Amino acid sequence: MRSAETAAPLPDGSALIHIGMPKTGTTALQAALQDARPTLRGLGVANVGRGRHEMKTALTAAGTLAPYWNDAWQDRWKELATSFRTSTARCTIWSSETLTQASPERIQHIADELGRDVTVVLTLRPLAPLLASQWQEVLRRRGTDSLDAWLHRHFDAVSVDGEVHVKYTRVMPELHRFSLRRVVQEWGAVFGEDKLVFVVPAPGDRSAHLRAFEGLMGVPEETLKLQDLDNSSLPYPEAEMLRHFNIAYTDRGGDHPTWMFTVGAAGKTGLRHLTGLTPYPIRTPRWAAERANDYTQGWISAVEGSDATVIGDLQDLLVDPAAFPEDATPPDTVSVDSAGRIADIFYKSGLDYQPPASEGDAPGLEAYGGRQLLREVGKRARRRLRQRT
Repeated sequence: MRSAETAAPLPDGSALIHIGMPKTGTTALQAALQDARPTLRGLGVANVGRGRHEMKTALTAAGTLAPYWNDAWQDRWKELATSFRTSTARCTIWSSETLTQASPERIQHIADELGRDVTVVLTLRPLAPLLASQWQEVLRRRGTDSLDAWLHRHFDAVSVDGEVHVKYTRVMPELHRFSLRRVVQEWGAVFGEDKLVFVVPAPGDRSAHLRAFEGLMGVPEETLKLQDLDNSSLPYPEAEMLRHFNIAYTDRGGDHPTWMFTVGAAGKTGLRHLTGLTPYPIRTPRWAAERANDYTQGWISAVEGSDATVIGDLQDLLVDPAAFPEDATPPDTVSVDSAGRIADIFYKSGLDYQPPASEGDAPGLEAYGGRQLLREVGKRARRRLRQRT
C-alpha cells in the first residue's frame, strides 16, 4: 500500500472513475463537479456524465438496472463509454456510486467499454454510521425492516472474512458491497491494484474528498465547492412513518414499480424538501458499531496488503463504540404536523403519476415512418422479451 496525505496529479491524458462508496459524500462531490463544469473544461478536465448524476446509466453499466425502467439507458451507456474512451482531454472523469454494485463480470464489461488506462477512486466513511444512512435509503426503496432487523440480516449475510451466505442476483448484500477487500480483489483484478485510490477524510472534514479530486485532476484548490443540497436524512420518527407506510402498501399487495414511480420518485424528492422537522438523528446501535469495527479491521488489512494508494488514514474508518447508543429502540410516535405533510407528499405523488401506456394503447405501426418505425419495432420486441424473462 502507498500512503499520502494529499493527492498527486495524474499524468496528462489520464482518466478516472469514482465508483463510491455510497453515502460517503458522493452527492456533494457530484454537485461540485457539476457546478464547476465550465471551469473544469477550461482547465482541461472533461466530465463525461450529464447533469449531476446519471444513476440509471450507471445502473445499466453495472448490470443492475431494474426491469421496470425502459431500455433506452443502454444506448446512453454506450454513448457515455464512447465519450470516455475517445476523450482527448488532459483529464477525463466520471462519477457514480452505483458502479460499486457491479459483479466481476460487469466490472470487466465496464473496463472493456471504457477501453483505456483508468484510475478507480473510492471515497470512504466509517461503516457504523454509514449503515444507518444506508438503511434510510432502503426505506426510500420500499424497505420494511426495522433498523435492528435490517442490521442483523446483513451481518448474517456476510461473514467477517468476506464469505457471502445468501444468494443474490441484481443487488448484492450491503456488507459485500461496502467491503474494501472485495474492491481490491474484484476491481483490482481488472484495472490493477496500483490503479485503486482510497480517499479517507479526517473525522468532521466535509471537503476532504473535494480536495482529493482537485489534486488528482490537477486543478487549483477551491475549484470544487460544497453546494447547498436538499439531501438531508429524515429524522427517526419520520423515517419510521415511511417504513410503516411501506409495510401497509406491501401488505395490501401494492406492486414495486408503481411505488418506485410515485413515492420513490416525486415522493422521494418531496421528502428531501421537508424543512422544520424536529431533529432526531438515526443512530446505529452500539452492538452494530462493534461488529462494524470487526469487518472494517479486516478490510483495512486487505488494503494495506495491496498495491493501492490511500489518501488519508485508514484507521479513521474505525469508531469508538461507546459513542453509539446501547438502547436503539425506534420511536413509535410522530408529530401530527409531520404526518400531515408527509401524507400530502405521498398523495400528490400518486395524483401526478401517469402509468406508462400499455402496448394495446400504443398506436399501430402504420403511424410510424422510416427510422421511427425501426425504433418502435425494436422497442416492442425488447418489451416482449422482458415480459418473458
